[in-house]
Amino acid sequence: MTPTLIFTSHSTIYQIIGIIMDNNHTEDYVLVLEDRTEVQNASEVGKLSIISDINEEGELKTTAAEVTNQSSFLKFNNQDGLLKNFMKNFLKQFNNPTRFGLYKVLASNVEQGVESLRSSLQNRHHPASEELLKAQQVSFEDFLPMQKRTTAIDTEQIDWRMLEDLGLSREKLEANGALEKMLSWQKSDLLPIAVPYGNSSIYTEARLAFRTDDKGNIALAVHAMRKEPQLDFPYMGYKFSPEDKAQLLKTGNLGKTIEVVTKQGELFDAYVSIDPQTNELLALRADRISIPKEIKGGTLSDQQYKDLVEGKAVKVEGMTSKNGKTFDATLQVNADKKRPLRKAISSQLAPSCLKNRDL
Repeated sequence: MTPTLIFTSHSTIYQIIGIIMDNNHTEDYVLVLEDRTEVQNASEVGKLSIISDINEEGELKTTAAEVTNQSSFLKFNNQDGLLKNFMKNFLKQFNNPTRFGLYKVLASNVEQGVESLRSSLQNRHHPASEELLKAQQVSFEDFLPMQKRTTAIDTEQIDWRMLEDLGLSREKLEANGALEKMLSWQKSDLLPIAVPYGNSSIYTEARLAFRTDDKGNIALAVHAMRKEPQLDFPYMGYKFSPEDKAQLLKTGNLGKTIEVVTKQGELFDAYVSIDPQTNELLALRADRISIPKEIKGGTLSDQQYKDLVEGKAVKVEGMTSKNGKTFDATLQVNADKKRPLRKAISSQLAPSCLKNRDL
């Protein structure tokens, strides 16, 4: 006998499918977690609950799919980047995602949506159910982190002669503490350099970093100090508006994410900031930063979390410093504070005015 799908109404079906398949849909949705850790067979439906919170370690809080719990649901929207940040944290905790499933359901129709989802899961191998589940399901593969540089640079791979042209040496970098940062794929602080120019040299300052060139060799990237940020020219295909320029000059951060394009034609959303040491414009891929709901003991509201993900400045109260002191601070994603080896929130969020030292 062919299994039959049971839905409350056709309007419910289209509502659920609409928010999944139409990326321009603006209505909020929630995530339903199917926990299959205790199921006895492949056809059994796991425990279904609504995600209500997640911390930076990926530990989840869930609640029953009831209208009375609406205020505690963690809500998402196709127009924001909250899902990417949620999945970054989620995948830290769930190393065996085959035992779990995540599905999107409209926040305004949770009870009917979950019952429809349950019917689909009960008949998950039926073609009609497979199609609907595919549309609703959040694919873990889409959010798995890219391969990271997890080890320091092998000093044997570095041609130290390339430092000589700048009036530097390995010994000088070791003495001023810059080498340790650079061997971890980070930029140095400003260093005095001498750039050859004809029969003489131009003396200036720059931040240095080791990078891999097109042939896989370790090369030296020189980020020279500029008199002022170059805001009157397109940056990675994006032209700054007068409001953008004013925001960057005032806070050092653009305050929103924008779509940029690389020289190779790759498009991605990015946070943009000004390097306060060199005045260089910097872009940080939005999909490579993970923002938790709790920062140094201060809990973000849904609106604060949304604003922070979108690049806006957010005042967070009740945080605790390393010395145990309680403090408040305005936080904002800052592209200059990224750390290639780390995703820790403390290395990617900076006070918007870059003056608060308690962080």
